[in-house]
Amino acid sequence: MSRNSLSSIGLLALATTFAAGGAQAQAQAKPVKTTSASADLGFVNAAGNSSVTAFNLGDKFVAQTQDKRLVFTQTFAMVYGRTDGEKSAENYRAHLRLEHHLTDGLFVFGLTGWDRNVFAGIARRFEETVGLSWKPVALPQDELDFEAGLSLFQQRNTVAEPPGTFDNNYKAGRIGASYKHIFSKSAFASQSVDFLPNFDDATDWRLNSESALVAPISTAIGLKLAYVIRYDNLPGLKPAPNPTLERFAKTDRFFTAGISISY
Repeated sequence: MSRNSLSSIGLLALATTFAAGGAQAQAQAKPVKTTSASADLGFVNAAGNSSVTAFNLGDKFVAQTQDKRLVFTQTFAMVYGRTDGEKSAENYRAHLRLEHHLTDGLFVFGLTGWDRNVFAGIARRFEETVGLSWKPVALPQDELDFEAGLSLFQQRNTVAEPPGTFDNNYKAGRIGASYKHIFSKSAFASQSVDFLPNFDDATDWRLNSESALVAPISTAIGLKLAYVIRYDNLPGLKPAPNPTLERFAKTDRFFTAGISISY
């Protein structure tokens, strides 16, 4: 074999080595997806002997730096219904949250929120919370999160509470846990629980729970079932209260079914 042939073979082998190394480096340097979003929608309408219209709407947007040290999350949820032409359900919740990674799955977070549920006696309620979040499991298919924090709430009731004020501002705590198992881009199961004790009144505490299951219809669309429980141990007063100070029900339950779109 000639010297030129040997040189050609050597150059080809060297080029192949560099190409393979470059492809491997490119695969390792593949950027982390920095944004994700999903939207939920459900609708029910009945006419005839029963006249019912109800729908739920929600969204979730997540943005993060490529090193995942900063994570921003925005969520919104709404349930609205009318029965025989009269409004029978109206509930809104919105949250903004920012997390900063400290070390070994430990995050510091801050969040602000707003909710409204006139049928539970809440004209509006604002929240500001700071705390720590620990994520002992952060795998591609499984996520487990525990958190604890301190909160301030500014609440406006639909009915004046003794001694005759509509406002109820208080300090509270937050203890929560959540788990999510991801089957695919458009399929997952999740469970979350939050406990919020009122530091100004020990009898006034709340517990929120949400269970969700999304089954895939296509790569980006899934069928979502969700069951939400919101428990308030000291709900607001009902309109025109009687001498026994009749209050709203302590528990609100929402079962929703609809589609979930991920993009």
